[in-house]
Amino acid sequence: MGRRPKSQEEIKEFKNKLLDVTLQLISKEGYAGFSIRKLGPAVGIAPKTVYNYFKSKEEIYLHIITKGFELLYQALSKNTRVEEDPFKKLEALAAAYVRFGLEQSNYYDLMFTWHVPKYNDFKGTDLEPLAFTELQTALKSFDLLLQTIEQLAQRHKCIRNEDSRVQAIQLLASIHGIVALKNNTILDYIHDDVDAIIGSLLEGILKPFRPMD
Repeated sequence: MGRRPKSQEEIKEFKNKLLDVTLQLISKEGYAGFSIRKLGPAVGIAPKTVYNYFKSKEEIYLHIITKGFELLYQALSKNTRVEEDPFKKLEALAAAYVRFGLEQSNYYDLMFTWHVPKYNDFKGTDLEPLAFTELQTALKSFDLLLQTIEQLAQRHKCIRNEDSRVQAIQLLASIHGIVALKNNTILDYIHDDVDAIIGSLLEGILKPFRPMD
């Protein structure tokens, strides 16, 4: 008697397992070092069986990075939903972003730090629609940050509204710097109590956005 075909739920669960294991492999060996030949044995199947679930290494990568950006957006929106004051919302956004970067470092490095393919690398290929979905998912988090800064500019006048986009990019770069320095352990070499200073670092980079009393 042959094996019972997997249900849609079982297929979904196994595909998620493939994505999780792929993320672990990429974190250890880098994107260039990852291959479906290595993925198969890591989940107990022949490499060729992986192709029953995904067409290529690139498709798996795009699913992983899309999931990462969706998790980031969920973390940011969940932590800002209850805040009405735009500065308090910005504080919550910054803290949630750092927390995600530190707690989900495997995703974060792949999303923001490593040199990996981006949307333009997939233009004109069969994977362009999937890459576009990843791009749109990634931009949601930046849009949330930008909208918050625009609200801050309109309500408190602490920055000019026309400067909101540049200010959002500058803030994102500063927050990313904290996460990157912590994740690659550089902060451990230049300060004795890294966890204790992260709040102070965030307070410093948010100071230009703080409304005047």
